[in-house]
Amino acid sequence: MKEHIKIISRRSTLAKIQAKLVGNTIKSKYPKIKIEYSWIKTIGDIDQKLDISSGSSMGLFTSDISKKVISSDNNIAVHSWKDYPILENGYSNIYATINRADMRDILILKDSLKNLKNIRTIKIMTSSPRRRYALNTHLKNLIPLQFKNIEFHDLRGNINTRIEKFLNNDVDGVVVAKAALDRILNSDCNDTIKNNINTCLRKHHWMVLPLSLFPTAPGQGAIGVEVNNKNLEMIDILKTINVIDIFKNVKKEKEIMSKYGGGCSQKIGISIWKKNNITIQSINGKTDANKVLQSFEITERPIKVLEDKTTKKENAFPTNKKEQNIFTRINKNKNNQISKIDNAIIYITRKNTLIKKPRFNASCILWTSGIKSWKASCRSGYWIHGSSDSMGESDIESLFSLIQRKNKIIKLTFQNNKNENSNDINTYELKNPVFPNDIENREEFYWMSSFAYEAAINKFPSIKNKKHACGMGNTYDKLLSLINNKTNLTCYLDYKSWKKNLK
Repeated sequence: MKEHIKIISRRSTLAKIQAKLVGNTIKSKYPKIKIEYSWIKTIGDIDQKLDISSGSSMGLFTSDISKKVISSDNNIAVHSWKDYPILENGYSNIYATINRADMRDILILKDSLKNLKNIRTIKIMTSSPRRRYALNTHLKNLIPLQFKNIEFHDLRGNINTRIEKFLNNDVDGVVVAKAALDRILNSDCNDTIKNNINTCLRKHHWMVLPLSLFPTAPGQGAIGVEVNNKNLEMIDILKTINVIDIFKNVKKEKEIMSKYGGGCSQKIGISIWKKNNITIQSINGKTDANKVLQSFEITERPIKVLEDKTTKKENAFPTNKKEQNIFTRINKNKNNQISKIDNAIIYITRKNTLIKKPRFNASCILWTSGIKSWKASCRSGYWIHGSSDSMGESDIESLFSLIQRKNKIIKLTFQNNKNENSNDINTYELKNPVFPNDIENREEFYWMSSFAYEAAINKFPSIKNKKHACGMGNTYDKLLSLINNKTNLTCYLDYKSWKKNLK
């Protein structure tokens, strides 16, 4: 067993944090191994004039470090995996990764924009063709501001440098990786850097960009541990710390990107992750041949349920919009109560929870359950901070590192919510469910909420043992606890994707 390992990485604050995360993970498995750290500047760090968005930029932040790994059996390298070239050098490779940080991008916009209704041009700092393409495609629907175009400004440097350039230049926005902010804010690094980030997030409006619309660079948020291919002993050590699912997902992201040429020059984002033991894949962008790529889908399930498309559409429920609206809705004016909330995360569960257009305290973070509710909120004039992307409320916990505290979470929801907690505010009531006369003859059901499911089985108990489906979030968790035969339940990204699965 090795007694000594030298971990090599870049000199940036973030790189050092990531290297020590790997070192601590190895120490937790092998406490007797001595860990030494070595920091170097790569060609990408030294030459700030290099175009990192060009096709020739691959390896700018990794190749100098890789040489050190190849030359010594004691050396391993820790990289931001997104920086590591897709094509192998033949002498060393990534053999392990640890837990992946939040892979999403975060867009920070000057708070002064909130005072505007119309603007000709928004100036955003980013050198990434992928980010530029996605922002040009989707940003207009995600902020309540009319603008003609986006003017992009190149941006280089570490996180602190990027934040300072954003604050000190005549620009409106900057895009950075959320993983970088999270890791720095959760570390014991230089207080100045932390203070700069915290000040920026407090003073300006930020948005966590959803993966369904803004998939990231392959490997973003993941740490890659590189070792010499001949160093079998070290490879065996790394196998014991490797998080297999994340390793597999990043390799797949890289594999897909390689089909389009790879590198930072591509206008393509690819993200793969797991939820409810299901693998989800998002691809968005445009190839060099100007082919538009846009997919958001489930690619892998542990159990094949409902995958054979045996159910005809006419034998499923609901098959149309009329059948979806089974309740009578009674809106409630809770604006006075809502306006008194401060320093909270307000979770907007449905696009129609804001029908009375309440006023929110500026100290509150507005988070939506899905993209539809985000867009609807923007049309009503609200500045949204992000969305659970229809994946469930647990995603809200990802905000605590950004805001550096555990804010109370207040849901705007409906009155008949059985699991309501004291913080919930009921902005509407659902009553008097009406179901089709032939509902007991239907074979397969998609539920928008567990409340709808319970209303149905209370009236028609015979449907309980039939096939059921729902979205990826809280409804799935609740139905899982209510349905006896778990194989009768599966989840989809949304109602539309379920309907496509019918025969």
